[in-house]
Amino acid sequence: MRSLPGVFTFAGFCKITGFSNNAAAVCLRRWKTRGLIESAGERAGIYFNKLKRPEIGSSDRISALLFEYPTAILCGESVLHAAGWITQIPTRLSVTVMARPSYVSLHGFEIHGRSRSWFRKVHRAVSAAGNAHVYGLRALPPALALVDLYGDPKAWHPDVDDLDVPEEEKATVMSGSELLRVELPAALKELCS
Repeated sequence: MRSLPGVFTFAGFCKITGFSNNAAAVCLRRWKTRGLIESAGERAGIYFNKLKRPEIGSSDRISALLFEYPTAILCGESVLHAAGWITQIPTRLSVTVMARPSYVSLHGFEIHGRSRSWFRKVHRAVSAAGNAHVYGLRALPPALALVDLYGDPKAWHPDVDDLDVPEEEKATVMSGSELLRVELPAALKELCS
């Protein structure tokens, strides 16, 4: 275990040790049971070496997320809370990733798939934010994060009375609605007009 890095993948473990997939799976399961390693998520195939990293920090989890989902962008209620637009504290970070047929679950993250065209639409806004990172991730601007929430019927939608949209951002919410082609609730339109 001392020769393994602080964060490693199943494939990397097999390569380093020369174990077959079956032998590696048995070994990792035993180490996990003994508390020597921790999985980044169920069936993620990414592990934290507890000998080298006794405490798994948020930067470790972000690294695992970006390894699995290089396109990850912070979105939704995580952005709104960080910007002070809502007071509710999300239990997990919401991230948007390039759509796939299935998603690997990672501890601490709520994964939302978006199409390539969605990423093209928001690219300019995310790039305009420069190197602004929230919790170590590229992030949607708050106005787009709010609009995107309303564009996803499965997502949590904040009550308009609980939103604190800064005056200078209200027009940006409306232009974000046009950009993403999302029909906002009448109460939110009224708030932002």
